[in-house]
Amino acid sequence: MPNFTHKRKSVSRLMAPVALAVALAGCSTPNLYNQQVPLTDITAVAAQSSAAYLSKVNTSDGAERINWEIMAVKAMILENKWQQADQWIAKLSQQSMNPTQIAEWQLARAMVREHQGQPQAALNSLNFQPSWQLTKSQYQRYYTLRANLLEQLNHPFQAARERTKLDYYLDQSQKAANWQQVWHDLSGYTNAQLGSVKLTDNDSVLKGWVELAMLKNSATMQPMQLKQALEQWLHRHPYHPANQYLPAELKALIDMKAVKLDNIALLLPLSGRFAAQGKAVRDGFINSMMDDKGRDTNNELNIYDTEAQSMPDIMAQLQHNGTQFVVGPLRKNIITEFQQDNTTHINMLALNMPPQISNNKPNACYFALSPEQEAQQAAERIYAQGHRNPAILVPSNGFGQRVAQAFNQQWLQLDNQPALIVNFGSRAQIPQQIKQAFTTGAGSHVDAIYMVASRNEVMMLKPFIEASMPPSGDPAQIYASSRSNPDNHNGNRELRGIEVSDIPLLINPQPGYMERFNQLWPNQGNTSIRLHAFGMDAYLIAKKLPEMRANSHYSVQGETGDLSVNNQCIVQREIDWGKFSSHGITPLTATHMPTAPISNTSSAASDTSSAADNINLINGESSAQ
Repeated sequence: MPNFTHKRKSVSRLMAPVALAVALAGCSTPNLYNQQVPLTDITAVAAQSSAAYLSKVNTSDGAERINWEIMAVKAMILENKWQQADQWIAKLSQQSMNPTQIAEWQLARAMVREHQGQPQAALNSLNFQPSWQLTKSQYQRYYTLRANLLEQLNHPFQAARERTKLDYYLDQSQKAANWQQVWHDLSGYTNAQLGSVKLTDNDSVLKGWVELAMLKNSATMQPMQLKQALEQWLHRHPYHPANQYLPAELKALIDMKAVKLDNIALLLPLSGRFAAQGKAVRDGFINSMMDDKGRDTNNELNIYDTEAQSMPDIMAQLQHNGTQFVVGPLRKNIITEFQQDNTTHINMLALNMPPQISNNKPNACYFALSPEQEAQQAAERIYAQGHRNPAILVPSNGFGQRVAQAFNQQWLQLDNQPALIVNFGSRAQIPQQIKQAFTTGAGSHVDAIYMVASRNEVMMLKPFIEASMPPSGDPAQIYASSRSNPDNHNGNRELRGIEVSDIPLLINPQPGYMERFNQLWPNQGNTSIRLHAFGMDAYLIAKKLPEMRANSHYSVQGETGDLSVNNQCIVQREIDWGKFSSHGITPLTATHMPTAPISNTSSAASDTSSAADNINLINGESSAQ
């Protein structure tokens, strides 16, 4: 069997063994001799103190004396008297014991060795013989302890094999947790690793779990295909435990139903202050809908202006029309109103993040153009490219604080050290602020700078940054958020060499698409293009949402990024990166890192200096945060 050594998350114990532990590796096994049935049940939990058991040792002899010594050791372990327990275990190793006594001795010894930080020695000393006739409790503790030790030693596949054997000795109430742990142990392996494992005829149950894990990992399958393959596998193996203890992620696939967009509604601001943003999202949604060649032409789309009608009026119309799915609203406070009035539980893809995400609303999903998420992915890229001393430059306002907090939270997870946060203010303040930040202390060692600034702000900041950095050594690599991506690239010499993040439609668009876009919607800036792409992806997600929810590994390529959903049904976007050049933006190869989740706390915070609970635009140019 291959020795898998990939890193794993720490695993929780399924069952705390009642009487635990193991024997020291290399210690000789005591000799056996025939004895009469002992009077003491040494497989039970130690109910008395170790002192009480030791007092009985002094008044007993033969097999019963050994029994009391074993119970004393088990009591010492419960009392955390590890050194004393180890001493008595050594004494027991010199005595002749029957199989039941040796089994308890091995279990106790293993627990002591585990406590001493010697999991391999503990595992080596657990060696029940096939000829032994032991109790259900002893076998249960034996396989549980072996599995736990193998997990500590980073051998989860071998642990899964032990847990498969353990199932035979478990009560019905314990089986679900055990099979869940088996699935957890197998889920970290790739199909190449699982396919290289040699299984015997005795591993038929484990083989079934391996086949399911490989099925789950099938990246070439669409979720609906995966669902069909899973159903066929379960039908072919009606007696496999998976039929009764199917993992949650596979059950989600089985329960998945194809979405029907035959009666859908768009809830957007089409008048008032945010009419331009709402219309851009609407146009993108309809554009994507009309380009969908597989769409049923009889599907009905109703569009509601959330600024012109009250939510109770809109909700009454939705219910009257039998609306099955709602895309929107766009403004945060309107999302909250919708959820409060949605008594008939209409499914919703909200186009923003409300102040609170409720776990008891399974019919609600959330899609947002989040500057916080963009900052988190910038931290991931900077770390993946080998930088370890980053600084983040943000404006001195609530928006800047939220973005800086999101970047720093992600950086702390990656490097355990905070990034340097530099706030900048007006044109007159910038020279002194930059000089103070980068000429002393941590600022003098910065090797990467992430700027959350407009094009004009970058043009002001960059020369002062370059002048403040130490003259020797490599200059810090500058990264910029999508705020820095101008509507045109004429006269942007100062931006050359800066890496910038933005949506794929602006970094690396499909051939010919922007030409078509400019014909249909001429003279649009990047903010409108982002919102148009946002609407396009809202339609894509609405179609694919059941599949995305059922399989966390499933993603779809959209115009705003590579899209997936987390366990709260919050859409995650992996954005694109490019580098400013004399010809505009040159696309860069993606740096593969886990997509950072949207931070609810940072997204929920409102900037009281702007339109408090409204729209978060990814470039931050709007006053509506």
